[in-house]
Parts: sequence; C-alpha cells; structure tokens
Amino acid sequence: MRIIAGKARGKKLKTPEGDHIRPTLDRIRENIYNVIGTGIRGSVFLDLFSGTGAMGIEALSRGANKVYFVDSDRRSYELTQYNIKSARLEENALIYNMEAERALEQFERQGVKFDIIFLDPPYNKGIVQKILQQLEKYNIMQDEGTVIVETDRSEETPESIGKFFREREKNYAATKITFYGVANE
Repeated sequence: MRIIAGKARGKKLKTPEGDHIRPTLDRIRENIYNVIGTGIRGSVFLDLFSGTGAMGIEALSRGANKVYFVDSDRRSYELTQYNIKSARLEENALIYNMEAERALEQFERQGVKFDIIFLDPPYNKGIVQKILQQLEKYNIMQDEGTVIVETDRSEETPESIGKFFREREKNYAATKITFYGVANE
C-alpha cells in the first residue's frame, strides 16, 4: 500500500498483520480522489474508522489543510500514528483513539466543520445509517460538504438521511463506494 499522489507520493505505508483492519485498496483510493479532484486542497477532512490512516494521509499529501483521524481500535490508532510520522505529515494531522459517536460529539463542541468525511466502518454491521444520523445530529459538515462511504458491495446504503443525499455509487469487486452530498436548507 502506498501514497498515490502529492508531496508524499510513492511513500509505502505499513499494513496490518492479520485481518482486524481492512485497508482501502490503492486503486479504490485513486478513484475516490479522482472524483474529489481539486476539492481536497485546503479542506478539513475526517477519516472516520481510519484503520491504517491511508485515506487521510492521502488527503494530507494532496493538500488538505487538516485531517482528523478517528479509530476506537488501539492497533489502528498506533498504525495510523506510525504511518503519518513515516510520511512526515504529522503537522496537520490530529489522531483520536475513541468511539466514532464520542468523537463526532467532541468535534461539534469544538466547532469543527468538515468539508469531506470518509467513513469506512466494519462491513455489514448497520453502522452507516447510524453514523449519517449522527452527522445530521451533530451538524459538523460544511454546507457544500461530501460524505464518502465504503461498504461491502452487498450492504444497503440509504438513498438519503436528513440533509444527506446519495449523489453517486460505484462498485469495485466486493467493495461499494457511495458519495453523499449535503442538501441546502
């Protein structure tokens, strides 16, 4: 696994041993960033359920202003820390070892607003709908924000929840990527 573009391009990232972390494949990350395009530059990005940190590190490498990494698993947290330091991108990275809902609540209290949120929760656990509801509740998205969700291809993703609406969906072998926009109220 490597960083695809930007100032850390080509940097190899440490991957997990065993199967407790499921990193987003390079080609899927590349396709996601092709969709995001130049919108990543200067953005505030949340890598929720960060695993190895690859998505957020890619965002930093491509010019995100700040990236927040959240994972409740201690091994993921430590792996993300290692990969950020190895890529020399720690200046604009904030890493949290806590449950997703607690982090979202904390971000609201701190007044943090995200331009892009990437969700890669454990597959087939019904977490996506719950997190979208929490994003609605905590109001931490910019008005023109984007939520990107990675799931198993067979997992149902809602057409819309609150102000979030599905803009596009793409399947890659066993993985599905869903992009949600934010409806202007």
